[in-house]
Amino acid sequence: MMPKLLIFLLLSVVSSFTPTLLSPLRSLPHAVRRESVAARSPFQIRRSFLQAEPSLEEIENLSFKGKGGGGKRGGEKGEVAAKAVSPTTLAPETDFYEGPPAITECLIPTISILTVIGIIPAIASYSRQAWVRYKITSRRIRVTSGFGGKDMAEIVYPDIVEIRSVKRLLGDGDFVFFLKDGAKFEMRNVPKYEETREYILELVPEGVKEKYMKEGQIAR
Repeated sequence: MMPKLLIFLLLSVVSSFTPTLLSPLRSLPHAVRRESVAARSPFQIRRSFLQAEPSLEEIENLSFKGKGGGGKRGGEKGEVAAKAVSPTTLAPETDFYEGPPAITECLIPTISILTVIGIIPAIASYSRQAWVRYKITSRRIRVTSGFGGKDMAEIVYPDIVEIRSVKRLLGDGDFVFFLKDGAKFEMRNVPKYEETREYILELVPEGVKEKYMKEGQIAR
């Protein structure tokens, strides 16, 4: 009888203290308990971070800090890289001249038609007027020639290493351009020789221009 009584008294004492121990936990608000559980759970932290939808600026700052470079230093590197990758804006290409050789090349051959020998040069000059086309722009020089104008040759100014030219009597002139690969590019009976020469010299490399001014122009 006595052991049963002791056990009953012991259970009564324990049950009287249990509500007191659990009462602080029960008195906590539901949100506080939820935050404490979330703080102890890595999965809940990751889920709340994803739901927050961080901005692009926050992600960049986190990535720079994670590399140990600092936000400011990383931002400077990013700006330099953006400047290096940004495309270069080119000026629009402008045409200086587009058309056939100077009509003056037909003058002497036309007069020579009176002789039998002059027929062939006259036909050649008329063919050049029909099929040869010069195009001089701010980026390139193009010559279309051949039977029916089907052949095309083109050069750009940075490839020119030397220029030789000669002026004809009636205002037109001839040009010979020497290129980096050793090739030659010729233009005969170019109209407005003086204006064309000045325009081309402004676009070729500076060393080519200086060399031409010393010995490039051939006097007749």
